[in-house]
Amino acid sequence: MKLISFIIPSRNNLCYLKQAYYSIRKNTLYSHEICIADDASTDGTKEWVQSIIDSGEDVCLKLYINEGPERLGHTILFDTLINEVSTHDRVIIFHADMYFCPKADEEIDKYLEPGTVVSLTRIEPPLHPDGPEKILADYGIEPDEFDEKQFLQDLPKFNQNKTTEGIFAPWAIMKSDFQSIGGHDPLYAPQSKEDSDIFNRMQLNGYKFIQ
Repeated sequence: MKLISFIIPSRNNLCYLKQAYYSIRKNTLYSHEICIADDASTDGTKEWVQSIIDSGEDVCLKLYINEGPERLGHTILFDTLINEVSTHDRVIIFHADMYFCPKADEEIDKYLEPGTVVSLTRIEPPLHPDGPEKILADYGIEPDEFDEKQFLQDLPKFNQNKTTEGIFAPWAIMKSDFQSIGGHDPLYAPQSKEDSDIFNRMQLNGYKFIQ
């Protein structure tokens, strides 16, 4: 298993961020690096992350702080974390409101190599239209509603044992590949929308998409 750096910007999402962080630590057997960017939050995000770092209980947790008062947006902070904070050759774009499933890192490891982008299929409640990059299933919307026990029991039934050509977050890439195409376009900052142009540039450079 090759280690990976999780890239997680967050702004006033502490309740979700805690769930995301603990899901990574609980559901992986390896000391992956978790790089968090606090985007001028006012909900105690940086204090919570810093407390874990200061305690010494997680030496693979890193924090970047935008003191604000203006937010930078995750388009900028994805790239800042990858270029200035992460230390591994592999990175995964991960949103603060996501839950990392058991052994998902092992699946990424099977396929991630230079010239590839590996995307995990999302399982999410039916808040948005269906699509090939997701499976709709309702296990709660807010962190305190999340039925983790039932979700983990049901998880095997969602395993389709196949790959497709889809791409959406969370997606993993070699850091050098990400940097070679210039990362995200700052034109989209500080909006919370995805920079889909990055996928076009990946395609133009011949990258293979694996979901």
